[in-house]
Amino acid sequence: MHFTHEDIARTHMSPGARPGAEALFALGHLERSARQNRGVGRWVSHARAWVAARPSRHPGLQQALRMRDELLPLLLAERAPERDPAAPEEVRRALAALAEFQKACVTPYTASIRELLDETRHCYSDMVARLGLAATLERLQYNAKWESDRLTVDDRTDREVFLDGQGLELVPSVFLSGVPRLYAWRHGGAGRTATERAAGRPVYVMVFPVCPHGLAATALVKDNQRPVKPLPQLLGRTRAAVLERLTRPQSTSELSTALRISATTASEHTSVLRSSGLVSTTRHGGSVRHEVTALGTLILNSPTEPPRTWCGDCAERRTEEDRSKGLVA
Repeated sequence: MHFTHEDIARTHMSPGARPGAEALFALGHLERSARQNRGVGRWVSHARAWVAARPSRHPGLQQALRMRDELLPLLLAERAPERDPAAPEEVRRALAALAEFQKACVTPYTASIRELLDETRHCYSDMVARLGLAATLERLQYNAKWESDRLTVDDRTDREVFLDGQGLELVPSVFLSGVPRLYAWRHGGAGRTATERAAGRPVYVMVFPVCPHGLAATALVKDNQRPVKPLPQLLGRTRAAVLERLTRPQSTSELSTALRISATTASEHTSVLRSSGLVSTTRHGGSVRHEVTALGTLILNSPTEPPRTWCGDCAERRTEEDRSKGLVA
């Protein structure tokens, strides 16, 4: 991939998930798990049971897998061609089966998936701040290489891509494993940016795995089985919400509006949190701003469960790379 200065400026991490694309990657992950026993986990057991109990859905799901290269640009672009009567029947049938699979086997794990994706985005955003974009892009794959204005990544195809100022969107995936995948499509429809509609150039998206070894899915827990966070139990639900909001300085009225509580109630909660050393209050002229203290931040960030060790290889690789760059002792 060839990057211009504009491409470097416009390359960014996707701010949100692509549920449809993630469901298709999940279906592929389920297919691979049938051929290997490593890292099966609770999610695979749940998905296998759902699919096994619905043999009538197998043709549609197999069709989705066969058409994955055709469907993924549609799913990454967040279109809904299954509702478009002009879309080919086989596309609509495959997407309808995939949507049912998504609802039953991916949606119940939404919180865990979002947590893993948020952690990955934070990790790579931190890398950009510490190492720069080139070194961060190299870390998307073991043998990825940045040279001058080019990034070479092995996605099992032989091609040369010129981004031409469009930039690159990076999308992490819990269910994808192995190598990153590059997708491109052209669009000019409603809901796209004016630049995209005017230029009619391809949009480039690179999907990369949270764990290339395919073990991220073993960390998934159903939303209704996740451990209860202790902070609301300790402080009360509203007071815990106030503390979480104050990771950014806010006034009493802003707190009141955001949490839909009265200004008097917001003031009472900040007063208790301030007396406990969890919040500090500063006055600037006629305004008062509240902000969480270092102690409050420590309490907010305390883990609710043991650190994930679902992939020792990934953790070891990151530690070794940081050590080689002098980032850790």
